[in-house]
Amino acid sequence: MRGEQDLIRTLRTAADQVEQVDLARGVAARRHGRRIRQRVRMALAALAAVAVAGGTTAALSVASSGAERRAEERWTQIEERRPQVDEPWTRVDKRWPQAVARVPARTTGGARILPVAGLSPAEVLLLVAAPAKGKPSRLDVYDVTRRTTRTLAQVPAVKGEEGPHGVTAGPGHIAWYATTGGTTTFWAVPRTGGTATRVTTISGSVAVFEVTDDSLVWSPPKGGVHRVPLTGGTPARLPGSDGLTLTSWPWAAHLGRRTYANQDRAVNLETGRSFDVRAPKGTLFLRCGPRWCAGELNGRLLVQRVDGTGRGKLPELRLYWPRQPYADRYVLAAPAPPQRTGEGPLALLYDLETGTTTGLGEQRPGTMGAPLMPISLSNSPSATTLHWDEDAQPPATCAKKTCAPMTLGGKEWTVLNLPAVTR
Repeated sequence: MRGEQDLIRTLRTAADQVEQVDLARGVAARRHGRRIRQRVRMALAALAAVAVAGGTTAALSVASSGAERRAEERWTQIEERRPQVDEPWTRVDKRWPQAVARVPARTTGGARILPVAGLSPAEVLLLVAAPAKGKPSRLDVYDVTRRTTRTLAQVPAVKGEEGPHGVTAGPGHIAWYATTGGTTTFWAVPRTGGTATRVTTISGSVAVFEVTDDSLVWSPPKGGVHRVPLTGGTPARLPGSDGLTLTSWPWAAHLGRRTYANQDRAVNLETGRSFDVRAPKGTLFLRCGPRWCAGELNGRLLVQRVDGTGRGKLPELRLYWPRQPYADRYVLAAPAPPQRTGEGPLALLYDLETGTTTGLGEQRPGTMGAPLMPISLSNSPSATTLHWDEDAQPPATCAKKTCAPMTLGGKEWTVLNLPAVTR
């Protein structure tokens, strides 16, 4: 990132994007205006994600009309679940104390810091803003146990480039991209550290980005999946990826162009295997991982497996943000109906395996109602951290339906490091 002001703009943009959205309003937006649809569509291009495990089947083809009726009944059955919500609620630092870290928001020299990804149960990847324009930013690794930081790599400061964006940790490398006008340049560095190398430069922008064992893979905003070796070379558009958006490699998903559309198809780009994903009529924002999906039905959280089994509607929860479950298990949710400002957690994390709900952060009088950041610099669907600033201040002024950005507390981030969560 070229300087502290760039990082501040990124933080404020992310904060603006993650307000607790009442997703049921997508239907009203269809009738009354385009503003909400346009705002969410931009985020969905980066967050749309679905991956189907190799042994999962969608049971969409049946041999007889009787079997068809039984299959259709399975698709439409909805169980009303009651999540195990502790009263008032279990704080995340009480349920998973080993997975919660307090990360400084600034270096001792005053440079801004942003959590990016969980590298291990004890390590969190950080981006440290450049100390001045034209100077390099850097990637640090924060040791949660020792509360110490080590530098992993410098992020080259190339004249005219804006970035880094999409910082993503893969099995052996950490990669990111920077933009210049209408082009995007990819960079990578080994997870063990070293000197960053330029991988390739492409025309256009990037919506979703991941790092595999030996390649970079991404989708532009209008779909299609591209790949280039980490060693460099000419990027190739993968056959059969037209109209699809990359999710968890090698899977890609088809998503309708409407703001509130559901993922309806998943394709394995290595084998060509394809599945249809079905949901009850009226479902909005359905997003899936290898096993589990989450969406919203009539303003309440809807969950199901990719094959349609295990479906249930949770009357006490609604979606906080439309995306696939974190770690294919945890859904970011909010209370339903909405709680009063200044009360309760900033958000809730619903465990699809146990049915328990955990509170993330705590609202306090005089602070922002929802400064949780489910997205940050990384636009990989395989996100491994959630972070928030409990001291963030609400907008001071609002005029003509536009409010000034919230003010971050600037002292420390609270980070939930998913690799450290006890299963």
